[in-house]
Amino acid sequence: MTVHSTQCSQAIDFITSQIGQNWIVGTPLGIGKPNQLINALYEHAKANNSVNLEIFTALSLEVPHGNSLLERRFLNNFGRRFFGNYPELGYLSDVKHSTVPDNITVREFYMQSGKSLRSRAAQQNYVSSNYTHVARDMVDRQVNVILQMIAVQRDEQGVRYSLSCNPDLTLDILRIAERKGQPKPLVLAMVNEELPFMGGQAEVGAEFFDWICDHPEHYFAPFATPAQPINVTDYSIGLLTSTLIEDGGTLQIGIGSLADALVYSTQMRHQNNTTYQDLLSHSGIIDRHHQLIETCGDTGTFRRGLYAASEMFVEGFAQLFESGILKRQVYPDAQLQQLINEDRFATRIGPGCLQQLLDHQVIDEVITRRTFERLQYLGILKPDLHFAPGVITDASGQTYSADLHNEENLAAIETHCLGTHLLHGAVLHAAFFMGSKRFYQWLHGLDEKQKPLFQMTPVSQINELYGGEALDRVQRIKARFVNTCMKVDVLGAAASDTLDDHQVVSGVGGQYNFVAMAHALEDSRSVLMLRSVHAGKKTVESNIVWKYTYCTIPRHLRDIVVTEYGIADLRGQTDETCIQRMICIADSRFQEGLRSQAVAQQKLSADWEVPQAYRHNTPEMVAQRLAHAQSQGYFPAYPFGEDFTTQEKTIIAALKWLKTHTRNKYAILTTLSKALWVRPSAQEQGHLEWMALHQPNSFKEKLSAKLLVLALRYTRTP
Repeated sequence: MTVHSTQCSQAIDFITSQIGQNWIVGTPLGIGKPNQLINALYEHAKANNSVNLEIFTALSLEVPHGNSLLERRFLNNFGRRFFGNYPELGYLSDVKHSTVPDNITVREFYMQSGKSLRSRAAQQNYVSSNYTHVARDMVDRQVNVILQMIAVQRDEQGVRYSLSCNPDLTLDILRIAERKGQPKPLVLAMVNEELPFMGGQAEVGAEFFDWICDHPEHYFAPFATPAQPINVTDYSIGLLTSTLIEDGGTLQIGIGSLADALVYSTQMRHQNNTTYQDLLSHSGIIDRHHQLIETCGDTGTFRRGLYAASEMFVEGFAQLFESGILKRQVYPDAQLQQLINEDRFATRIGPGCLQQLLDHQVIDEVITRRTFERLQYLGILKPDLHFAPGVITDASGQTYSADLHNEENLAAIETHCLGTHLLHGAVLHAAFFMGSKRFYQWLHGLDEKQKPLFQMTPVSQINELYGGEALDRVQRIKARFVNTCMKVDVLGAAASDTLDDHQVVSGVGGQYNFVAMAHALEDSRSVLMLRSVHAGKKTVESNIVWKYTYCTIPRHLRDIVVTEYGIADLRGQTDETCIQRMICIADSRFQEGLRSQAVAQQKLSADWEVPQAYRHNTPEMVAQRLAHAQSQGYFPAYPFGEDFTTQEKTIIAALKWLKTHTRNKYAILTTLSKALWVRPSAQEQGHLEWMALHQPNSFKEKLSAKLLVLALRYTRTP
């Protein structure tokens, strides 16, 4: 029996009455956390050391606060406007400062990128696990409580609930626990009316939960990620990657400016193909990569469209859907899907379709109850038909034999019993979603015909082929699994989540799964997008390296790597060829060093030289490649909408300039010497007032105000 409540604090008594004071809590990654409910348990455990609390989760989202005085002032103002009443997770500060009480442990398998570097508590309690193995690991840790935020839909049919953004682990945990004969974890939910309602496997009844808290004071806007500007480096990578996507194929992408750049370039390919083709030609992309593009890519418009199979449902897929690109529907029947792939069966039902199914041995000549229910579920037979052994009856009472040997009977069934179109098609399957405020509004606005096209599923269904391989193989045709990484060595091994000193930046997530799947699926490719360089505090470093002490993707799974300078196809190539191709897409400042190392280790012939076409891999060359298109209004910084006001963008530009020009001691001294003499103009005074620095009191505030004014002058738009 489900217990209904209006107060999160009442969960403590309920849990204690059911399992005592040893709480091993699993809660979703990302926005599916019921923050107030988690905070109630966390604060209770902090105040009562007799409670043993372990939290197993991932991607605990933190409202940014900043480090320097200027960053804190800016983010305080922006956060108050943008995040509003978002309830922050109480344990985040304790984890960050390693002050979590001894009776509490917080374990994460994926961390908000870069937020937990140097945090002893976070780094020591990180669990390195493929996303698809996390549910197993949670069950092995004997998770006995699941806390989940859920969506609700109230209508004339009653109250319905949805796991919404996070069916990813919850469904798998319960399934695995049952299979292993372990006690079912308590499932506690907190309703949030602002969370988009999603159907499919995400929709569950009230009986799915042991305890539900529903009160308006707990409703809040889900954590939204502010749009990040896309620069020319990202756009160059996105443009190159867009040439590798085949019409009629499958796509997986992640979140961030690189993925957004790919989406924008793909839209340009479809909506402004002439401009797109001219850009590819004039930039030399076609000349350099025509063979690879002809073999496994395309540059034309999307006639059949794409289907998305992605662990994360990001805003980019909404953009592709609205652009008429994400439109290839897949259906939950392997044999039927194979016929659709081969253009042997139409999604519109018409006379002759049963004969087609007979001809291709999808059904037998005598319809059984199982076949009848299968055809009815798929929409091939009308929903108002009834079946009895050997007999099909329509709504008027007319009966038909289930034996299709008789041509007249078959014709009668096809005349009177067929549906109009296939049902349960989907353009996307995903395990969780997260994104901007615009994205959540878009999800809320989907109509009843559109919403079923976007199916939220357990992560086990998306990130692996096991358990439904026959169906997955015919749905995920010509797949392009596109991910980002931090470093790639010259032999193709990639580091995507951890630094060379084992400090975890984020986590493995599902990247390994998708790379491996690309090798397992016919006509599919893994694409790793990589910025060629990283600007450190003291110098610029190459992200293409001779070797790296850690890897997320081993070199035997190497496939395609894309930087702003080009595409390296590494699949099935010798080590020497891989080295040559990786050097060709490296920044030219580092090419000779990489070449020399490879020659010294006898992995590269001493007489090999970087081809002339790749000797000018510079940021200036990349900017020049896109300059003409940008002058015509293409490749804007915020193609899908922005979240910062004009004033906020002005201050952001100044803060970025200041960070660059205080990167080392010499730069700090130079910048300070200039800042000491500045006096704010009236316009600059307005920015200082917004930052609460117009009447500085302390020396730190006075110096910060002068530095900001200097930075504003250097970043002022003419």
